[in-house]
Amino acid sequence: MQTQKESRLFLQKLLQNPPMLPFDPKLLPLLFAVTQDGSNASVKTVVALIEQSPRLATRVLAVANSAAYGLEFKVSTLQRAINIMGLREVRLLVLMVGMSSFIREAQLPKAFDTNKFWNHLLSVANISRALANVFGGTDGACGPDASPDERLVMVPDEAYIAGLLHDVGKVFLAATRPDIWEKIVEMEQAADMDMFEAEHAEWGMDHALIGAAVLHHWKLPLVLTEPINLHHSPELATSFKMEARLLAVANCLARYSHDTPATLGDDVLEYLPHGCDPETVSAAVFQSMANAQRTGIAELNA
Repeated sequence: MQTQKESRLFLQKLLQNPPMLPFDPKLLPLLFAVTQDGSNASVKTVVALIEQSPRLATRVLAVANSAAYGLEFKVSTLQRAINIMGLREVRLLVLMVGMSSFIREAQLPKAFDTNKFWNHLLSVANISRALANVFGGTDGACGPDASPDERLVMVPDEAYIAGLLHDVGKVFLAATRPDIWEKIVEMEQAADMDMFEAEHAEWGMDHALIGAAVLHHWKLPLVLTEPINLHHSPELATSFKMEARLLAVANCLARYSHDTPATLGDDVLEYLPHGCDPETVSAAVFQSMANAQRTGIAELNA
C-alpha cells in the first residue's frame, strides 16, 4: 500500500507538469467565460486561440461543414463556423478534441479499455444532461421553492460536460502511474469493490480528486470541478451540493440497462431531490439514451 505522502507527491508533480493538450490551455477558461450570460469576452480572442492549433481548427471547420448543420455552402473561416455552431457547441467540441487527443496519445496499460471508458463517459454525460432538465428550471424538482441545498445551479450543457469529464482522473493515473493503476484494478477485482474504494485503500486518494485537481489547474469553473471531485461522495459537498448528487446519480444510472425505463435502486434514490418522482427520472434517462443512440453522439470522440 502506498502512503498518503507518496500520493500527495504524485498529485503535486502532476500539477507541476500537467497533461499536454493539443491547444493552448488558456482556451478552456476563455470558452467558459465567453459563454456566460452577459459576458464581454471577445469571440475574436477565441478564434485566435483556436487558430494556434491547426488540428483543432480543422476539426471545428469539419463539424461546421458536416451534415448535422445541413448547410448548402462551405464554411471556410473559424469566425463563420463559430457563428453557425454556437460557442457552447464549440466549447464541447474543444473538450472532446482535448480528451480524445490525450487518451489516444497517452501510454496507457494494455488492460485499459478505452472504448468501454468512452462509452461510460458519454452515457454519464447524456444522463447528467437529462437529470439537469428534470431537476432544474422553475418547474423542476429543484425549482425556486427548493432549499439552498437542493437548488441546482448547473445548466444542462454544463451537466453534460461534467459527465464527460467526471472520470478523467482515471486516465491521468493510469498514464502517469500504470503500476499503481494495475494494483488498484487487481484489488478491485479480488475484493469485489468499486474502483474508487480500491483507490483509497491502495493510494489514499481517488480518481475523482485527481481529475478535479487537474481541471481546476486548467481553470475550469468550480460548478464543474467541485461535483467531479465528490461524485463518489456527494454527501461531503459543502458547495454545489445538488450538482454533486446529480453526477453521483448519473454515474450510478449509467450502469443500468437502458432498453426500458428502469426501477431505480437505493444507490440512486438516496441522492434524488426531496419530492422528486423516480418514474419521471427513469423515463427522462431512458429517453435521453434513446436520443443519443439515434443522433450518433459517439461519433464526437473520433
